[in-house]
Amino acid sequence: MFKKIAMTAPLAILALSSSMAFAAGEARHSISLVATVPENGFYVTPVDPDLVNKDQDMSPRVGSNTLTPVASQLDIRNNNGSVHASVEGTPRLYGGANVIDLVVAVNGIALTNTPQMIVGEQESDVNYRAPINISAVGTDHPAGDYTGTVAIVYDAVPPVAL
Repeated sequence: MFKKIAMTAPLAILALSSSMAFAAGEARHSISLVATVPENGFYVTPVDPDLVNKDQDMSPRVGSNTLTPVASQLDIRNNNGSVHASVEGTPRLYGGANVIDLVVAVNGIALTNTPQMIVGEQESDVNYRAPINISAVGTDHPAGDYTGTVAIVYDAVPPVAL
């Protein structure tokens, strides 16, 4: 019995040391991948995916009382009509008892809870790039940490039949 253990131990050490020699020159990475393939006829896609994937910092710049607006661009397409948009709820930042109202504009049109046209039929037939801006109302805001979410709904609206 002792001979079997004595013989097995050196073989195990030899096997482990040879595998460690191979592992010393090896590197591995895991890369997470995602893909969203838009429908060819209708899509609204941020040019910079970080717009919807990461928190947007609206903190004021040093020496300013004005919150920094969020400014980006959207690629918009609807091969069968215009594109309308609206906000869900009231866009605001909340910090305890303090509230900061926000204005959300797409293609220069301030959005409300009622859908309104942001890109016409002719413009949306091809990939149309439109600005999106989120800004705070007012300039003097109480100190504090604020958070909020802006939810926007985009609608493909078919052309009006004549």
